[in-house]
Amino acid sequence: MQQPQQVQTMLQKIAICILVLFVFLCGCTTPLPEKTGSVTITSSPSGAEVYLDNEYHGTTPNTINAVPAGNHTVEIRERGYKNWSQNITVTSGRTASVSPSLVPVAATDPITIPTISPAVTKKDVPQIHIDGYWTYPAIRSITNPEPLLVHVEGANVGDADAREVMASANMYIGGRQICWTKVYLGTIKAGGHVTKDTMISCSLPPDANSQDIKIEFENVVINP
Repeated sequence: MQQPQQVQTMLQKIAICILVLFVFLCGCTTPLPEKTGSVTITSSPSGAEVYLDNEYHGTTPNTINAVPAGNHTVEIRERGYKNWSQNITVTSGRTASVSPSLVPVAATDPITIPTISPAVTKKDVPQIHIDGYWTYPAIRSITNPEPLLVHVEGANVGDADAREVMASANMYIGGRQICWTKVYLGTIKAGGHVTKDTMISCSLPPDANSQDIKIEFENVVINP
């Protein structure tokens, strides 16, 4: 009389094992979500290029989301300033912050435009290069402050249009800033080039030599 009961118990155990195996094979377990955090980057001056692990992420101020937890490298680049970089650790669910004050390139140091390694990927972003020079106007007025003519050239070598481009044209003598003006270049299409001439009024020292007056284009602001 006990033998059928033992067979029934054994069949129940086999059925439970088959059910557990079926659930496992069907992938009913929920995969663990990827652990990510965020990185907030600001700089002084603002408008500097941001690179995370050699990948371009726009300009400062900026917040990069969905960054895998772990160690990463942040690099900040701005024309007229020394490149800045730092290793950071991103913690899951938290925001890491960096806020460097960029160091201007000394007047005696050569100013270099950083080159982009082929390994760096830029996707659908504007990339603006600004250069130019100053000169005396055709009809010079010997006054103080004295009007100077500033010629600006902007090129977009990126993959997207830049809707608004602005920069600061700063005049220096011996590393000391003597005057500045804001230059509005407007829209620069991807692969496009624009030029603009503007006047600036500068208070020059009485013994100033034109070769001593240097111009730098800094604090570039790009609205994509």
